Amino acid sequence: GALSTAQFSSLATAAVAAIATATIGGLKTADIAALKTAQLAALTTDQVGALSTAQVAALTTGSIAAMSTDQVVALTSNQAATLSTAQVAALSTNDVAAME
Repeated sequence: GALSTAQFSSLATAAVAAIATATIGGLKTADIAALKTAQLAALTTDQVGALSTAQVAALTTGSIAAMSTDQVVALTSNQAATLSTAQVAALSTNDVAAME
């Protein structure tokens, strides 16, 4: 059966990194939002780019702040447009500059 959100958020970082890019955008938004910082850090830039706009919008400001510059740059324009004011404020100045 499918993993619960609690089980999903307990996956090893290697397991999260192994999620197929083609699959990640179809995962439940609640599951993506429940990932811990280390798990999100394990996502490749391709995986980040494949997240749905709803998944990106559901990330906590702490998760957004912990994203690497490479991950932030991997956000599509549609994904970036869904960021809240608080999420944008959580980005580092280097991240914002790299997005331009």
